[in-house]
Amino acid sequence: MNVQRIAAIAAIAGAVLGGASVVALGAAAYSAAQPQARAEAVSSSTDDSSELRREQSPPAAPAAAGQGTQLAAASGTDTNAADYNPYLDPLSDQYVTPEARSEWLGKQVVIRECMAEAGFDFLEWQWWVGGSPQPTGLDFETSVLWTQALYGPDTNHPGGGCAEEGDQAEAAARAAGTPLGAAETPVDPAAPTEREVWLEFQQLVRDCMADAGHEYLYWEWWNGSQAQPLDLTEAERAEWSLALNGNAGGGAAYRWEDAGCWGRAVHESGNDNMH
Repeated sequence: MNVQRIAAIAAIAGAVLGGASVVALGAAAYSAAQPQARAEAVSSSTDDSSELRREQSPPAAPAAAGQGTQLAAASGTDTNAADYNPYLDPLSDQYVTPEARSEWLGKQVVIRECMAEAGFDFLEWQWWVGGSPQPTGLDFETSVLWTQALYGPDTNHPGGGCAEEGDQAEAAARAAGTPLGAAETPVDPAAPTEREVWLEFQQLVRDCMADAGHEYLYWEWWNGSQAQPLDLTEAERAEWSLALNGNAGGGAAYRWEDAGCWGRAVHESGNDNMH
């Protein structure tokens, strides 16, 4: 499980900003080549004290390369390139096999049917190429109801929702010796990778910070860098952080205009529910 990836993508999606956006992260549900009981979700309806502060997150050291990653690199593949997707590289230790992808998609069918019965759309979602199953453009109240339908009434302690129904169907199918399965949708080779989407988002943040008079360093979460310059004084760090994060309210009170450059970038990239 790549914790840096999870935090980065959740932040892009606005899930930690209080903008009523929710993202379920497939990599958090996938470990040791097996889909786990449920994907982790981060909801803006949670306590604002859990908000990820980007500049305060310590720079993550690059994850130690496993044997598969070393093989991929030895083959001439630039595993640090923005257009590289380790989940689709058979030489990577993060590779997701066709069988595992099929089973994941089969469970998604069960969840989608359950969500439809509850009155909600659940988008097709191949997490290994990015994306989210939650439709965009939902208002705050609908976002909360969508999340509760998926994870149960208490999203801080998931249970009783459509995700659990998918877990149960998956377990029953495995026990019967007939794992769930569904066909993949072909991916456009020209489509941006998860990393490329991140870099586009980062450029929006960087441009905004420059307009506000602050330097925002180039940041690749998969390579363990950080955005805040290291030579700032304490007062300069406070000003830099305020420009980045703003001082927005949480939940229904959230306004992207008050959420600093990060909130502006989330809005401009279409990843909050204020369009």
